[in-house]
Parts: sequence; structure tokens; C-alpha cells
Amino acid sequence: MPTLSRQAASSTLPAVGTKNEVFTRPRPTYVLISPVHNEEKFIGRMIESIAAQTVLPGHWLIIDDGSTDATPEIVQAYAQRYAFIELISLPKRNSRKPGGEAVIQQALEVAGHYPYDFLARFDADLEFGPDYVVRIFGEFAKDEKLGIAGGGLYVEKRKGRLVLEKVPKYHVRGGLKMYRRKCLEEIGSLCTCMGWDTIDEVYAWKHGWKTRSFFENRVIHRRPTGEGLSARELSRKRGQGEYHTWSHPLFVFLKAVKVGATSPTRGFHFLGGFLECYRKQEERLQDPDFKRIRRKQQLRRLVSAGIVTQPKL
Repeated sequence: MPTLSRQAASSTLPAVGTKNEVFTRPRPTYVLISPVHNEEKFIGRMIESIAAQTVLPGHWLIIDDGSTDATPEIVQAYAQRYAFIELISLPKRNSRKPGGEAVIQQALEVAGHYPYDFLARFDADLEFGPDYVVRIFGEFAKDEKLGIAGGGLYVEKRKGRLVLEKVPKYHVRGGLKMYRRKCLEEIGSLCTCMGWDTIDEVYAWKHGWKTRSFFENRVIHRRPTGEGLSARELSRKRGQGEYHTWSHPLFVFLKAVKVGATSPTRGFHFLGGFLECYRKQEERLQDPDFKRIRRKQQLRRLVSAGIVTQPKL
């Protein structure tokens, strides 16, 4: 494990007020973690949108995973301005896993040294409205069994039109997750393998927690999901993700048919990615409870849609 070098640190939370207080008890606190790699194009606006929140993080760990551009210098400049920002720099290396998953465990180890009621994991290419966090806190306050929550990711199209990147309501996008601390502790940790943002939700369900995206809380995604990948590669990776998260083969096949109805090429490569993993017998999470809960939920969706009537679990 690489040695962490801390470049700015403070656990002091500036006093912040809001006219939209939704909690009758003392306002909850949160720690924010953000893995970054060559994000100079986006990181400044993202930091400014967090600094403008009506409820600021008690601490914000920004983990630079060997950037070769100006990302660490930009973050360091903001850390001098905002005491709650801490930059953690990892050494440059020849290869790294995409998405920041490889550094999350290290970030969680550091985050555990700070008090918090909630932990958020936000990507660097997002932009938030100033009341985003307090609105999500409001959703947690309404339902004590809500364990993981987030808003909706929107891509800005021509003339400023915002289009939602669609996901099921029960799924919270990996780069936009906020966890209730007790839920996170019962999950155990965040997985670093492919499909981690599905794996944590299944474990949350196992312990009786709810997970939910509240699409009315808009977050602008400055770099749309899959940007830089061909449609073929993106579809193949999504199929691989279905394998690694133990999706039911029937569910995957029907999903491939649905995708193929609008794009035969994408449907073909989606199913191909799934079958390729089966052929290679790639390693995946070995937990019978996880597999059962995951497939039960998928078959329940097929039953509710009238596609199957007698699911075999």
C-alpha cells in the first residue's frame, strides 16, 4: 500500500447557517471523500460548488491518484483557502484502475479519524447547487431506514437543457453516494472491485437499509458516463459489471434484448461482455447471501413487469 503524504489538514468546521433547516436535532455532520486523477478541467468548479453549500463538510479528503496535470496544484490552492480540505497525494505509477475505486479503502482509513454522521463519496467532475447536501440530509431525516442516498446526474445538452442519466430509483450512482454512518458500518467497507456501487447496495439491503436516488435533486455531470470510451467498449464493460455483481442470466439476457432493440451493436457487446467473463470464469465475490439477494431483487422486477411468474431463486 502506498504511503500517504498529507499536504494540508484541518478538522475545524467553520460555522455555517442555513435558512432551510430540516432537522430539529443538531445538524448532522459529514466527511467527504473524492478520488481524483487528471481532473484539472473540472476540479475547480466542483470545489467551488461544495464550498458554496449551506452545510459544509467537517472534512474533505481529496485523494490525488498520481495526476500528471495541474490537479494537485489546483487542489492545494483551494486547501489554503478552505481549512476543511485535505489533499492526499499518492505516488505516480504506470497503471491504475479507472474510477478511483483502488484508493477508496485508503481514504476510508483516514476518514475514520474524523467524527461524522454521514460519509459522502463525490467524483471530481460534478457540480452541485448550494442546497444539494441539505436536501439530501432532509431525505435521510424523513426515513431512518434510508442508508444510502443521492440525487440525479444530469448532462447539459444544447441550449442548457439538462438530461437525466437514467438509473433505477433504488440505485445511487457511484460518484454521488452519501452513506448513513451506521449503514456504512454494517456494510463493513466499500469494495474496490468492479460493480462496487451495486455491491454496497445489496449489502445495505441485507441489513434492512433502503437505498434511493432522488432525481429532483439535480447534479450536473460535466463528463458524461463513459465519455472517452467507444459504445462497444462501454457496453462490454457494463456486461462485465453484470457478471461481477452476480446478475441473473435471464435478467442479463432480457436486458441485452432491450438494449439491442435500440442499438443491436450495443446489445451484442453488452451480452458479449457478460458471456466473456463466464467463459474465463473470472473471479467475483463469493458470498451466497449476496448472490441470493441480488438475484431475488432482479427476479422480483421481472415478476412486477409481468415477464416471469414463477421465479426460481
